[in-house]
Amino acid sequence: MKTLEQHVRHHAVTTIVFLLFCVIVWRLLDLSYFNRGKYYKSLERARNSIITIPAKRGTIFDRNFETLAWDRTKIVLGVDPYVADSEKDLQKIFLLSELLGMDVKNILEKFVKKCKISNNRKKKIRWVPICEIDSDSLHRAIEAIKIRGVYGIKNPRRSYPFGRQTAHVTGFVSKQNIPVCGVEKYMNFYLQGQDGYIESEKDGRTMELVQYRKKEIPCKDGNDVVLTIDKNIQKIVCDEVSQLVGKFSPQSISIIVSEVLSGEILALVNYPDYDPNNYGNSPPENIKNLAVCNVYEPGSVFKIIAMSFGLEYGLVDEDSIFDCTLTSVMNRGRKVTMPKDHTPFDKLTFTEAIRKSSNRAAVQMAMLIGEQDFYNCVKSYGFGEKAGYGFDAESPGILRPVAKWDAWTITRMPMGHSVGAVPLQTHCAISVIANDGILLKPNLFKHVMEGDQKILTINPVIRRRVISPQTAFRMRKIMHNPQKDKLPNGIEFGGKSGTGQKIINGQYSHHRHTSSYGGFFPVDAPKIIITVIVDDAKVAGGIAWGSVVSLPAFKNIAEKIAQYLEL
Repeated sequence: MKTLEQHVRHHAVTTIVFLLFCVIVWRLLDLSYFNRGKYYKSLERARNSIITIPAKRGTIFDRNFETLAWDRTKIVLGVDPYVADSEKDLQKIFLLSELLGMDVKNILEKFVKKCKISNNRKKKIRWVPICEIDSDSLHRAIEAIKIRGVYGIKNPRRSYPFGRQTAHVTGFVSKQNIPVCGVEKYMNFYLQGQDGYIESEKDGRTMELVQYRKKEIPCKDGNDVVLTIDKNIQKIVCDEVSQLVGKFSPQSISIIVSEVLSGEILALVNYPDYDPNNYGNSPPENIKNLAVCNVYEPGSVFKIIAMSFGLEYGLVDEDSIFDCTLTSVMNRGRKVTMPKDHTPFDKLTFTEAIRKSSNRAAVQMAMLIGEQDFYNCVKSYGFGEKAGYGFDAESPGILRPVAKWDAWTITRMPMGHSVGAVPLQTHCAISVIANDGILLKPNLFKHVMEGDQKILTINPVIRRRVISPQTAFRMRKIMHNPQKDKLPNGIEFGGKSGTGQKIINGQYSHHRHTSSYGGFFPVDAPKIIITVIVDDAKVAGGIAWGSVVSLPAFKNIAEKIAQYLEL
């Protein structure tokens, strides 16, 4: 007979077996019936594999199809130390060291690095980088050796071959593959392409089961973008900027070069600049495209507005006389002080007033036109509105309506004070004179390409006619001084310099200026416009006149461009 102890033990074992059986049955019912859908979806998620096929970003070219930005594939070679066997593959590792030009000891260290300490805990390392490879052929040669656990990860990186020279044109793409500024951001719709993907299944080691691949959608690479920029002219301008920086130590510089008839921008350079390949090494303010967002008082370049409309309205001719001895005038019922000229003048003809850059003559011309009409003239030249560059935080500048003018505004704005412009607006205003009175939208883009096919072509856009061709012709003759406006190669040019006093602590400074010159050549049939704006140049023992700082730079650039274009 069983003892009581044996009887209890028997019942305990029977109960435990029964409970275990119940748990198993419940678990089977849970898996196959109650939560079948939930577990099936979980299994699908674990087994399913979606592999992204990254699209190649489009290339940015200059007008001559020189590459300004492209996707360069970097291959990061590494090893899985849990798969690798350094003892069995020792000879192959020696061969790998020869191909890479690396010390074999350094490579072997990667093969045995199986864990790391993080938060006082050991963690397995399943992939240890060895080095970066630029060459696909080298990567293929390494793959051919067949070293267990060694493989490469392709990592596309945006590359800018001309670096700082074209930084403010191309912009850059961040390490997170986000376009930040410039053409990269503005044309991202065309450049980015569309990623593809592979939908498949994977095994317990997360390896794809190719035989169960369900869907494969190929990627579509981005379109290429062809700019109007000419990298040779861009370099000419960059070299001149370097000369200006070395000579005058300015706060900033913007230089723009464009074609007269098309409005196509051939070069756009700013200082300070940055390297788009290593954008993190420069201060954020260097990334700003000053040519389209830096608001400044343009100075005497602005005088072309009042003077050209004086001719346009038939109020004056080339021989009309201005009394530049006037020290005050009556305006809005009060006596207003006239601005001084840089040199005291007596009486000047209209032509002399422009060539000698008389402030008082420009003011008298604007007052003759009238405040509201003069405001309309300024507006028609493109000031107070965006030039149409279209991106990089383009600014409309500052142009207050007449209702907000005081009695002094009409005596200051005609000489380029009491108004805010950006360099591109000044450039476009000069282009009106060069282009027979027509204001064009500045254009940076020629084509969007899909392979060898042009899928989009950007044509010149006329914003409006500002003055008549006859007035523009007369202004070109006046803005060209035949006695001195010649390049060393004999080509004649025309233009206007400007020297704007900077506002420091709420007052106009007599020692700090923005120097500018906007000009065109050849003067009889203008083809090229160049605008040079230098902010706060340091001139030893003198004033940073536009004719001293910016005009020589204009001449240097114009001469080299004329030689390059065989004008």
